[in-house]
Amino acid sequence: MIDFSLSSSSHIMFTIICIAVIVFLPRLFVDKSDLIKNILLIVITLLIFTNQGMDFFREGYGAGNWKLGLPLHLCDFSSASIILYFVTKRKEFFLFAFFAGISGAGMAILTPDVLYSFPHIDYIRHMIGHSMILLGVTYAMIVDHQRPLLRDVHRVLGALTVLLLLMYPINFLLGPPANYWFVIEKPPGFNVTDLMRDAPYHMIDVYILAVIVCYLLYVPYSIKDNLNKNS
Repeated sequence: MIDFSLSSSSHIMFTIICIAVIVFLPRLFVDKSDLIKNILLIVITLLIFTNQGMDFFREGYGAGNWKLGLPLHLCDFSSASIILYFVTKRKEFFLFAFFAGISGAGMAILTPDVLYSFPHIDYIRHMIGHSMILLGVTYAMIVDHQRPLLRDVHRVLGALTVLLLLMYPINFLLGPPANYWFVIEKPPGFNVTDLMRDAPYHMIDVYILAVIVCYLLYVPYSIKDNLNKNS
């Protein structure tokens, strides 16, 4: 087994492949039949569930503490949200997966919290599982023509704020070593929180960064709308 390194060639190549699939695969399904589209959605859903199950086994059962394996992290909420979008086609679920998924799962792909690099199963399932969240988002954008509006940024940030505040009593009630949304301690491995203040004050910096990222995600749509308005 090879210890994970953020700068390893295997991680860089695997990340590029994941991003390429996320960006380009949905384009192949734009003019396909509903049956073909549904097959893709079922595959994405199954891969997400597989990652969730393996994550529970690794974090909970494998670590000998069920408190670590509950589906309460931000990416778990994003996974549930994109699956609910597939089933209901409700825009609210897409919006949550768009903002929370791109920021959370995107960071998880770029800086995965794994011990070992490719081809270890933990690395592979982590990368594929989080990539499926983003693939679901780009599918909704490209095939279903979903997009956020400015007011949606405020709404999603409000929902994320409520969920974040709920994580404190949830972690308190579960007790150590529960650390959902990493509000108690910083996530392991090299990631953006290394540049932030020590726990628990890091969450103030994380929240500020999340607000900035959510608005930045809307910027391309704002530019596009302004160009269309002036054309």
